[in-house]
Amino acid sequence: MKHTIDTGLDQQLSKKAIEKAMDAYKTRFADYSPRFDWTGDDRGEFSFNAKGVKLNGNIVVRDRKVDVDMHVPLLFRVFQGKAMEVIEEQVKLWVEKAKRGELT
Repeated sequence: MKHTIDTGLDQQLSKKAIEKAMDAYKTRFADYSPRFDWTGDDRGEFSFNAKGVKLNGNIVVRDRKVDVDMHVPLLFRVFQGKAMEVIEEQVKLWVEKAKRGELT
């Protein structure tokens, strides 16, 4: 499932917002064993466990946008909308903080 989140931020600040969002996600949803690692200057990989199944995906950070591509097994696609909603919620929360100059 591919999804684009409009950030309105330059690439560097978007990347910082993604890092903060993923750190918050790891804390808030620790029971799902979330993981996030940068694999390049503008690319990262994430994964988490839901209902005993490992879900994973990629994030590409661009100027003003973040592309999220989540790989969900066919049997669990009913949950992909909710998973993407939670990811977008965290990203937008930290994007707004970045816009207010609150990232350190």
